[in-house]
Amino acid sequence: MDRNRLFSYHQWATLECLRHVQSLGEELYRREGQNSFASIEKTMEHVIGVEKLWLMRMAATENPAFEYFDVETPEKAIEAFMLLHAEMELYISALTEEQWQEKLKFKNMRGDEFENSREEMLFTVINHGTYHRGQVTSFLRQFGKEGIALDYLYFRK
Repeated sequence: MDRNRLFSYHQWATLECLRHVQSLGEELYRREGQNSFASIEKTMEHVIGVEKLWLMRMAATENPAFEYFDVETPEKAIEAFMLLHAEMELYISALTEEQWQEKLKFKNMRGDEFENSREEMLFTVINHGTYHRGQVTSFLRQFGKEGIALDYLYFRK
């Protein structure tokens, strides 16, 4: 499947998720519930920080630091994701096929060593985002609210 299309889906799904949360009120964004992270806000803080790490790893930055973004409100999270995704989109669109397949060594946040291609890294970014968008839905259901359909099929519609 086309990498640019998959990344476009990821961008769309992230923004749709955040806009849905925004439409339900800022209080839900910060409300604590049962999940991997304490709130939707903390989940988004994690996701965007990890996406920046993956961009840095793809750019072969050795031992990049986790960057904290201002995601204090859904509006700020939307803005932060839009800016980071624009940066990622520029980077992704400039890669050659050879660069996509090049294996890069890196350490994860636990210090475990890996060697993956940029293509595999991009897949990881998209898969990671999907996982955490599911957690946002779980939060919303805990709070008596409905989630939003973010499957690829809805993006293609």
